[in-house]
Amino acid sequence: MIKGFQINKLDQVTHINISKCNLKGKWPSALFRLKHLEFIDIQGNNLDYIPNEITNLKNLRCLDIRQNQINSLPQLIANLTVLQKIYLGDNKFTKVPEILYDCPKLEVVDFTNNELFEGMECLLNSLSIKNIYLRNNCIKVFPFHLINSQRLVELNLMENNIENIPDELPKIELFHL
Repeated sequence: MIKGFQINKLDQVTHINISKCNLKGKWPSALFRLKHLEFIDIQGNNLDYIPNEITNLKNLRCLDIRQNQINSLPQLIANLTVLQKIYLGDNKFTKVPEILYDCPKLEVVDFTNNELFEGMECLLNSLSIKNIYLRNNCIKVFPFHLINSQRLVELNLMENNIENIPDELPKIELFHL
């Protein structure tokens, strides 16, 4: 079932790739016993939820769950205090989960190819998020006034039907509209 893994000098699994392993929507329970896990790639497995046991992975820095059927995040995801990157593209989100605002180290959030149309405020109000990918969603109204160009490094809004684009846009290093 495992496509790849990486271990540290103490023979502890830190990275695991179980993408496209035909998990049929079920998370392997053994995954949550890997206490030193920092990176999970579990994309393309027809998952429709993230179990609360994800919080057992206190060292998790990157969670890649693209190409699944997920439409919400558990409230306990904020307990992953070192989580820096979360890839949620190609899922079923219609609203950005507000809990992302409470993830203290989160820097990269990818919602590419979802069905988002609301909730972007929590991403823009976050004190830690620097890269936001919202390409190809259902966004018509975007809160440009909340963009903090001092903190935000990249914002991708391509392939949306945004109706309220201001004449003068905030200066961001990588701005894709």
